[in-house]
Amino acid sequence: MYETDTIVAVATPPGPGGIGVVRVSGPAAQRLADESFLRRRPGAWESHRLYHGRILDAAGAALDDGLAVLMRAPRSYTGEDVLELHCHGSPVLLRQVMHALVQRGARSARAGEFTKRAFLNGKLDLAQAEAVAELVRAGTSDGANVAADQLFGRLSGELAALREQLIRIKGRLEASIDLYDSDVVIDTAGLVNEVENVAASVTALHRTYARGRLLRDGLRVAIIGRPNVGKSSLLNALLGAERAIVTAAPGTTRDVVEDCVDFDGVPVVLLDTAGLRDAADEAERIGIDRAQRVAAGADVVLVVLDTAHPLASQRALLEREAPIAVLNKIDLPCVWSDAEMADVTRAHETVRISATVPLGLETLRRAVTERAGAQWTDNLPTLTSARQHDALVQVEADLNRARAALHDGLPSDLIAVDVQAALDHIAAVTGLVTSEDVLDAVFREFCIGK
Repeated sequence: MYETDTIVAVATPPGPGGIGVVRVSGPAAQRLADESFLRRRPGAWESHRLYHGRILDAAGAALDDGLAVLMRAPRSYTGEDVLELHCHGSPVLLRQVMHALVQRGARSARAGEFTKRAFLNGKLDLAQAEAVAELVRAGTSDGANVAADQLFGRLSGELAALREQLIRIKGRLEASIDLYDSDVVIDTAGLVNEVENVAASVTALHRTYARGRLLRDGLRVAIIGRPNVGKSSLLNALLGAERAIVTAAPGTTRDVVEDCVDFDGVPVVLLDTAGLRDAADEAERIGIDRAQRVAAGADVVLVVLDTAHPLASQRALLEREAPIAVLNKIDLPCVWSDAEMADVTRAHETVRISATVPLGLETLRRAVTERAGAQWTDNLPTLTSARQHDALVQVEADLNRARAALHDGLPSDLIAVDVQAALDHIAAVTGLVTSEDVLDAVFREFCIGK
């Protein structure tokens, strides 16, 4: 349900800053501009012009010296009249400006309400609106680029093209219903081929969610190994900071130490774990159990092996599925035999490093990102939300039913039902078909002020 009242929120991040922006949207924006801002040069407000003056409280007293811009509908972010007050970035001052505007009749905006109004006013479709939130919280350049790509409409364009193909298919099916008693023959084989082509495109598109999820949540990389093989030193070296405690005593790490880092545009969540051995006490046993669970749920497992100590006590850790064997302490004499070294390097992807010197870290970073690199081999727009992914999985299922029905020679009207279901599920991604509950779920993920 669209609300036509006037909303207000702080649009800049929390905390002190050089500039703070308070945003207003709705029919009272012009009035609030007149009442809340004393311009140096009075006169009629020109849309999209920045004015210098005093920002006023509800009683007319000056709060700050700042700037104001009034953007009249429909040439604004929300499609409504929008007022922005630019003041100094004190959290206290921003609260005062907000309070003054609320006293004058505005309502505090809910999370994502500005972008929701932009969607409802046709300034953005729903996929583009979701991209706004992804762009705000992007943690790497690749994440920001994918979000911007979607914001500029690339995903929406791809879906519009698929929708046009399905509309043509449905049109031919409906024509066959209308011409049922005539001598016109419908090219069933051609329809099957068209449905299969669209289904293949949809499958390829929904599979891009794997990289979208990775860019949003990060590639989870578990660092495991025996005590004192250099796991915590490796974590610190990859982060470039002393995040984990490093001592000569075994069992120092008792819990999972987690931190995020950017590996050439790929967000990586590094997870340092307790050394895997027979636990000396209950606390260490709990830490080891957690380490096992973290490794089981990780996207990539780095098994750190100490080449300055015998391989026999460490070999069992390599029995996991597709780990990267990280041969640490290459700055020290290696005690492994040539046969042992050849056995490990032949059976596993291997990177040789020294976490303390350091050596080999760039090679290790490349090995980790290459595990994610297969996700980037196509040139398709990237799905960034589970909602988009689930809708396209439904499209795939709808088209598979339509294809099977064509093969089985079922009536055209039944096949058209499945094609229409596919059209509706595609429309749900961009918001052509949606419900208030879906909109609420999408926009509650936004920050307030956007």
